[in-house]
Amino acid sequence: MADATVADQAAGLVLFGFESTTAKDLPADLLARSAGAILFRRNIKNAGQLRALTDAIRSLRPADGTAPIIALDQEGGPVSRLAGIGTTTPAAMALGAAADPSLTKTTYRLVGDELAALGVNVDLAPVADLNDDPANPVIGTRSFGDAPIAVSAHVRAAIAGLHAAGIAATAKHFPGHGDTRVDSHLDLPVISRTLTQLRMGELIPFAGAIAEGVDLIMTAHILFPAVEAEALPATLSSKILSGLLREDLGFGGVIVTDCMEMRAIADRFTPGEAAIRAVAAGADLVLFSHTVELARAARDALAVAIADGTLPEQRVRESLDRITALRRRLAAADNRRRASRLEEVGGEAHQAAALQAARRSITVVRDPKGRLPLQPSGGDKILVVQFTGAAASSVEDGQTEASGAREPHAQAPTPAPARVRYGTAIGRALACSPARVQEQVRSLDPAGHEYKQLLMAAGSANMVVAVTSRATQHAMQARAVADLELIGKRVIAVAAREPYDALVLPENTTVLASFGEDPHAMQAAAEVILGEEVARGNLPIRLASQAGELR
Repeated sequence: MADATVADQAAGLVLFGFESTTAKDLPADLLARSAGAILFRRNIKNAGQLRALTDAIRSLRPADGTAPIIALDQEGGPVSRLAGIGTTTPAAMALGAAADPSLTKTTYRLVGDELAALGVNVDLAPVADLNDDPANPVIGTRSFGDAPIAVSAHVRAAIAGLHAAGIAATAKHFPGHGDTRVDSHLDLPVISRTLTQLRMGELIPFAGAIAEGVDLIMTAHILFPAVEAEALPATLSSKILSGLLREDLGFGGVIVTDCMEMRAIADRFTPGEAAIRAVAAGADLVLFSHTVELARAARDALAVAIADGTLPEQRVRESLDRITALRRRLAAADNRRRASRLEEVGGEAHQAAALQAARRSITVVRDPKGRLPLQPSGGDKILVVQFTGAAASSVEDGQTEASGAREPHAQAPTPAPARVRYGTAIGRALACSPARVQEQVRSLDPAGHEYKQLLMAAGSANMVVAVTSRATQHAMQARAVADLELIGKRVIAVAAREPYDALVLPENTTVLASFGEDPHAMQAAAEVILGEEVARGNLPIRLASQAGELR
């Protein structure tokens, strides 16, 4: 490995993020040598700007028959980097509820077509994790469910849909981030599963992804003591990456780390140490999502380790060969997909398809008193109460629907009466009924005056639609719904995140699962509430028989 090329070789192992939105502000020197870039909402203003930015990134690369990796997390649901300019498709758990892998494939083909038009060539999706723990703070609706075989079928369908659009797919987070209550963005989780349990559960969707020809697999910053006895997260463990993933499961594609700036790694290792340990363990690409200076530090440390033999030449060459092979496939796909039209991004056809997919996901968790559909008359008043707050995890895109945001070209319900402006998507959708609609947008744990206002507003309403958000973790939501039931209101609860909310809500309360609070999910839920659509979804996760069984 010649000294003259050490810097290029080191940079070729790095994928990184940056702050700029324009070509003139790009870190051109790093982009010219690195494997490529990851983009976030901070890099996106509109579709035309994003396409210009991705074109600029490509222009910095030599004409060597390869394309730079231009990656983005477009999972659907709460992790939708294109929200506001593209189409927010249903979350994975919503597609799991629809229980139709062909719908999942079609949905991810739509995602892939939009990414292609925007110049993005790698989707850091689908999530292959099982959502084993109802209190998981970071996976939740990002997972297709908790049944290994069903999740595997949807993961394979998602990969096939992306591939049909010429987009490389990434299964994440190996070997599974579902059975934990710790967010690795904040700390280092430990999963105490045996290897047999992993093989019978978490590894099944990853095996399915490999069988489908997934291009990349992303690692998890999680301790798995049953596989790795040392206190090393999977990202830095050769037993997990080179042993379990490469040798046992037979994965021959690119292993990419989750972001090395997450505290599970960053609190314990310098950027250089983390990068060297990850590559030594078997990772091909080390990811620094936010800070260019940290990416440079990792590159420099890798260069030293390559030069002094800390990283053996054969180990580095294997990674560079896999990355080059991926980038050659991306270049060939780039040439084929130039026909993708920018005007299709977020267009009416795509929005309509996303709404139809959302309609197929709405699930009746329970309706013990037969309250569905509401069928309100002109003299009725519906109070909409939406509990909302900041994004549940730093990986999510933070704008909540209660802010009044609406996607372009979304298929709209019948217009609300003149001079009435609704701040929530579900309020707008319910306003097409004969009833009057009033809204209360409240925090995740309303108390004091905020709580009193909620109950006072309910006084004149005879129907209440309460949109809950992780009520299992925010006790005041369940208390509010219980109080509304006690004062004799006809309450329909919509669990806008995971359906586990049903475990803490009153047993006599009707509960719908929408698996999202984006405009499509809320409109689809409103249509079921009003009887315009029939709920067709089935729970893709198991609910404990009572709240006390939450692990």
